Amino acid sequence: MDKAAALLKQCQSDANVCRTLSAATAACTEKCGKCWAVLPLSPSSMTEVHSVVKDGSGQLGVVLVAEQGPVSQMEVLRAMEYGGVYVAAESMEGPGAMEVLAEAACFDAGPSLVLLAEANAIQADYRWTAFKHDPRRESQGLEPFCTQSDRVREEIQGFLSRQNLLTLIARKCLPKECAAGDAGGDLCQGLADASKTVTILYTSDTGHGEECAKAVARQCRAGGYASSAVRCGTLDSFDVSALATEPLIVFCVATAGKGEFPGNGRNFWNKLNDRSDLDLKELKYCIFGLGDSHYWGKGTEDSRVNFAKPARELDDLLEKMGAQRFLPTGFGDDQDVDQYHTGFGDWKSQLYSRLGVDKAEGGGGGDDGPVKTDEQIKCETKQLRGSMKESLDDITTGQIPFQDTKLIKSHGSYQQDDRDLREERQKMGVEPAFSFMIRVRLPGGFCTAEQWIAMDDICQNFANGTLKITTRQTWQVHGVLKRDVKNTMRAMNKACMDTLAACGDVCRNVLCTSRPDVCSKELHQEILDYTYAIHDHCLPRSGAYHEIFLMQGDEMAEKTQIMGSTPVEEEPLYGLTYLPRKFKVAVAIPPSNDVDLFAHCAGFIAIIENGKLLGFNVAVGGGLGFTHNNQKTHPRLADVIGFCKPSDAKYVCECIMTVARDFGDRTGRKHARIKYTVEDYGCQWFKEQVEDRLGFKLEPAKPYKFEHRGDFHGWVKGSDGLWNCGLLVPIGRVKENSRTCLRKIAEELKGQGAIRMTCNQGVVLEGITEAKKATVQRLLEEYKVMHSKETTVSGLRRNMVACVALPTCPLAFAEAERYLPTLVERLEAVTEKCGISQEDIVIRMTGCPNSCGRPSMAEIGFIGKAPGTYNMYLGADFVGHRLNTLYAESVNENQIIETLTPLFTAYSKEREKKERFGDFLIRKKKVKPMTYGRDWWSLPEV
Repeated sequence: MDKAAALLKQCQSDANVCRTLSAATAACTEKCGKCWAVLPLSPSSMTEVHSVVKDGSGQLGVVLVAEQGPVSQMEVLRAMEYGGVYVAAESMEGPGAMEVLAEAACFDAGPSLVLLAEANAIQADYRWTAFKHDPRRESQGLEPFCTQSDRVREEIQGFLSRQNLLTLIARKCLPKECAAGDAGGDLCQGLADASKTVTILYTSDTGHGEECAKAVARQCRAGGYASSAVRCGTLDSFDVSALATEPLIVFCVATAGKGEFPGNGRNFWNKLNDRSDLDLKELKYCIFGLGDSHYWGKGTEDSRVNFAKPARELDDLLEKMGAQRFLPTGFGDDQDVDQYHTGFGDWKSQLYSRLGVDKAEGGGGGDDGPVKTDEQIKCETKQLRGSMKESLDDITTGQIPFQDTKLIKSHGSYQQDDRDLREERQKMGVEPAFSFMIRVRLPGGFCTAEQWIAMDDICQNFANGTLKITTRQTWQVHGVLKRDVKNTMRAMNKACMDTLAACGDVCRNVLCTSRPDVCSKELHQEILDYTYAIHDHCLPRSGAYHEIFLMQGDEMAEKTQIMGSTPVEEEPLYGLTYLPRKFKVAVAIPPSNDVDLFAHCAGFIAIIENGKLLGFNVAVGGGLGFTHNNQKTHPRLADVIGFCKPSDAKYVCECIMTVARDFGDRTGRKHARIKYTVEDYGCQWFKEQVEDRLGFKLEPAKPYKFEHRGDFHGWVKGSDGLWNCGLLVPIGRVKENSRTCLRKIAEELKGQGAIRMTCNQGVVLEGITEAKKATVQRLLEEYKVMHSKETTVSGLRRNMVACVALPTCPLAFAEAERYLPTLVERLEAVTEKCGISQEDIVIRMTGCPNSCGRPSMAEIGFIGKAPGTYNMYLGADFVGHRLNTLYAESVNENQIIETLTPLFTAYSKEREKKERFGDFLIRKKKVKPMTYGRDWWSLPEV
């Protein structure tokens, strides 16, 4: 402070220096020349400075001194918006300090504001930008803002790019009133129209709040607002101190957890609560809140209190701080017919009318995507090419553009970010920790020992050092950085694997029963060959995958035509639009239903008689995903519609898929799966459509019986004389001991053995010779890999399945993979006490209702609602013929234990011989049987 005052005296010997802003303002009326206030940089001093500088006289000068870091330059920068203000930022020790003070002292057209930073406050801040804004430069034909820095701080560059100074310049410099018809009046009106500004802020975990905010931004731009005058971003990206200087802010606020702010708005809310000094009487605001009035139970006090709670709390706080409500707060309720869209439609109509943009047609523009539907993206991106090749090569960011995030799914990958690091990275001002999940295409789950070794190398070199065995009977790797995506795909390709169609709106990885004890080795291989035939027949034919991820150099040049365009292949099954949603297929070999056949869009049940494959029963219309409290969505089990010969299976699958292609709902992705097509049109109609395309009738379905759907554990000798061993890999995460062990086993089996993944996230070692059996057994024991009834600990542990969920899945509401083993450990103590620890009970958990872990078909199923909170479903049958039923809403770990303990106790004492837990619950009327998915919402009595 003293040093700054001394510099002023050196620059202007008669400088009048005050220690308070009020004293300097009072002195301006008594003295000639600049009257200076030297103040410490702080939120309170900036608020005071803004209130005075906005309408201050040309005699006023303010020096703000930053004595410690980090130093925010944003608030000083905002003084430029008032027009006719000299603004500068410099290091206290640098030669530029005297220069800017001298210029500020002789600036008499308005106030002067100078930020001087101590050297220790900015020495470690590589983003510090020395600058000055001198309105006098405009008369010389120069830009008023200039800097000598090599790089401009990101927040400064973003501010400049808005170019929204016109409003404040017009307000300060143009006449306040003009005669009607006067050219000056037209100019004033034109400048006023051109200078409208609005800031739209959102907070959302699921993306719904973001969609609403970006819809408002697009409408404003289409309605006459300059693109640079419309700012749209997350709450956490906005500086709370700037609220007082904004003319209008539109808030779109979703609800997370139990009435909490979502992750990208939490910091803003906390900071706002700490700023009781803010005077927001100049701010106009409006709020749209999103929530679910039944999320914590229909009619409960919890649901009432927590419905759109963040939006209501923000509204109350802004009102207390003096802000003016622009229009009444609106609410979107997921219980409405169209969920939050109903309330948003009504509220945005009022908003658009008040803003004067209601006549415009909302469209695209700016960076406020998504503005195109998935169907448009698929049509316009050259058979799944888009701009992926270029965006994956862009090293300036860890993410890819929005439309490419949609397309890359069809090539087996999802863009994700580490949600554990989101808040920390937001505080640091850097983008989220983006990475990619990559899933391998592996029909039937079969791989050679050499391919396992290759995947082990890939997860070490490019991913997070683990392999995830999924319920789709394949691997996926997590944590692949964008720069490594192509190298990862190429490494897989070298091992004769790819990721094509492992995700996306196409026929995905086709499953096949993995248990080695269901039939002879020869018959198993025959059925696996038909699985490959189905899978290969339904693959996309686009060459985009190879062009984007594999080809380079001269090889790519050969694919380019004379005009420089890449040839677009004909897609005989998919056309330009591919499928409305994903298409999942499974092949089951009774008596095992380890693939959960009835959870799939299409299923093929192998019918075996006297050791010979007769053909397949055909099932259609399964799928388990739904949306919490959206009664238009529900899980559904597939219906068996007939029987086909083995050689016809691939054509039957094609016809099922094309019926889904042509009749599936493309207007809403939540209603686009084949299960809704079958439900809406009827099973008989769907069968007729399939037969019409086949050109022949399906035969009547043949008898079959499923007896179990768990994995095989332990050793069994195949009909070929070779050994097989089933292993339990908890939750499918191959890491630490299990990874080391499986790597060493794969090295022992090179050239002879194989490994098969299971749909329950386990592993089967195949083709082990008598000579190698003892070596494999020794490795399993050495690394304590569970492979028998004794080593798998309990019936619950043998049958637990969980999706990845947090921290990488963007859809997860709660933990799954990282938490289910902990919960099972506590439940094992209960089952041990009850004497049923070795009873096989299917228990599954997912972090959201998209149901990747198939929890709706578990005897005990958990679906995440919020961190540490789950809906609990009970009563599915052991073999996969029946869905479970909602038993308890929004329960935490202790409540789960308290709820299941008496049920386990009763089961141990009252069960009938060989009665399974799910069947027991139905017989004892603990829950009603969920026979049809359409009853998902009406049947439970919770």
